[in-house]
Amino acid sequence: LVKTGALDGDAVAGDTVTYTFTVTNTGNVTLTDVAVTDPLTGGDVTLDVTTLAPGDVATGTASYTLTQGDVDAGEVSNTASVSGTPPTGGPVTDDDTFTVPLAAAPSIDLVKTGLLQGAGVEGDTVSYSFTVTNTGNVTLEDVAVTDPLTGGAVTLDVTTLAPGDGYGVVHAGPG
Repeated sequence: LVKTGALDGDAVAGDTVTYTFTVTNTGNVTLTDVAVTDPLTGGDVTLDVTTLAPGDVATGTASYTLTQGDVDAGEVSNTASVSGTPPTGGPVTDDDTFTVPLAAAPSIDLVKTGLLQGAGVEGDTVSYSFTVTNTGNVTLEDVAVTDPLTGGAVTLDVTTLAPGDGYGVVHAGPG
């Protein structure tokens, strides 16, 4: 069994990996009931033929949809198994593992806005709003905002952002 895979996308959750399975009868007798199983793609893989004479080849494909956990891990590794029944004796088996690397592309965006509370005279306050958005493809942890004008660290209720997640906080600062 030889298993390969191709990613169709940029390694974000929801992209698809298409796996191709090539089974070759490397023995000297015909194999029947040749079957490939791949737990990651849902179990049984449909092959174009299930009886293989010596030297014959069967192929099949199956797809897998990436999860955020796969992207955060940086790869999706998958093992498939094949079995076939010879004329006598027990089934023969093989397995193959294929790993698809998933490139991390971390990115974050901060938007700061301010609103004057008052007429713009000494002692008035400017309220600042901070919106942090994870614009990358991996989960960001320990997200922090600092602003020296408002006293340093801005307290966030959420410090872990999945891709696409955004969080806003309002913080009153000096006028």
